[in-house]
Amino acid sequence: MTVKVKCKGTVLAQDLAATTYVAMAQVIDIDLPDMEMETYESDTLDNAAAGISHSPTGRTEGGSFSANVFYDPADTSHKEWLGYLSTTGLPTALVVNLRITFADTGASTWVFACAGIGAGGAVALGDGLKVSISGKLDGLPTFPA
Repeated sequence: MTVKVKCKGTVLAQDLAATTYVAMAQVIDIDLPDMEMETYESDTLDNAAAGISHSPTGRTEGGSFSANVFYDPADTSHKEWLGYLSTTGLPTALVVNLRITFADTGASTWVFACAGIGAGGAVALGDGLKVSISGKLDGLPTFPA
C-alpha cells in the first residue's frame, strides 16, 4: 500500500555550533534539495538522429535547499542562523549541518551539509514578518535506508 506522508509535523533542525541539532522555530515551508545528475553532451558527428545524446559523468550535484520562517528576532535558532552571516573572520571551512525529519511513522530523515548559507526577508501588509533561509549543499543528503 502506498503511503502519503503529511507535511505538518516536519522538522528542520540545524547544527550550526557543531554540538547538537536544534529545531528551527516557526518554519512555514521547506524546499528540499534539488539534486541533479551531471551529464555532458555526447553527440557525435556521425549521428544521423535529430536528438542530441547526453551521458552521465557519474557525479550528482547536491543542489540547494530553502525554507521560509516567521521571523522572531529573539529566537535562538533564528539569531544563530543570521549570526553566522554577519560574523567576520569565520573559518573558510564552515559547514552547516541540517536535518529534515518528516512526519511519517518512521520519522524518516534527510541529513545534509551546506557549504554556504543565505537569508533574506519580506515585509508585507496583512502578513507576518518572514525570513527566507537557504543553503548550497556540500555533497548529497543522506537518505533513510
